[in-house]
Amino acid sequence: IKKAADPAAPAPMIYMLDGIGGSTTNSGWINHGEAERVFGGENVTLVMPTQAAGSLYSDWEQDDPALGRHMWETFITEELAPALEAEDELNFNGKRGIGGLSMGAIGAVHIANTNPELFDATFGISGCYSPNDTVGRQMVNLVVGSRGGDVDNMWGPYGSDLWDFHDTTANPEGLRGMAVYLSAADGSFTEEDRATYDDDPFFNMAAGATLERGVLHCTEQLDESMRDLGMNHQVVDYKGPGVHNWDNYNEQLQPAWDAIKPALLP
Repeated sequence: IKKAADPAAPAPMIYMLDGIGGSTTNSGWINHGEAERVFGGENVTLVMPTQAAGSLYSDWEQDDPALGRHMWETFITEELAPALEAEDELNFNGKRGIGGLSMGAIGAVHIANTNPELFDATFGISGCYSPNDTVGRQMVNLVVGSRGGDVDNMWGPYGSDLWDFHDTTANPEGLRGMAVYLSAADGSFTEEDRATYDDDPFFNMAAGATLERGVLHCTEQLDESMRDLGMNHQVVDYKGPGVHNWDNYNEQLQPAWDAIKPALLP
């Protein structure tokens, strides 16, 4: 938890969800990200869970030999939120946001969409929001499989009700009444991006481009689905050059905060 800048003033809470690695100690938003810079002087309490690697921040249907039984949706909405909000020292103002990057974006936007009575704002940076879409399904398989997990233990066989339940793009109605920020780059490299991969194996560079191109497709889909339902309040940043890495995520964190701040600090 990163406490608000002014403990005497009521503050909203923002749950910030990590990527595929789901650090076991400090959140990636602290280790690699710019949460300290963006929120250092802001009157907001940041809640940054750890130990979510490969989980998609979901409630899992069965125990998994590699990953155990994750229950992130229940934990965040029914256990963690009430416990933190009861802490007098956090001076909660009644407003909540949830956001994330990559795997964390998938989880955050889904949790916001299915709990609209709880959240006032959400943001997704480089996420994929339909597990039933071909690209989204591949992303789900990659996230869970990268940590040795079995997706059938998470949501059951492909095509089950739980797969549909986690398809935000198919039914984004819960996002109608909240501030929404989405962003994705186009998978092309800037000179700065190329430099960051100088010492990496070649496949890391290829993966960074391929993944970001995929999440651009996913972001366009969610944006279009919301617009088809008459929603045009979402702020969507198609930022152009950039790949699936922390340089991209960090560049989008300030715009994400700028977009959702009015809903949390009115």
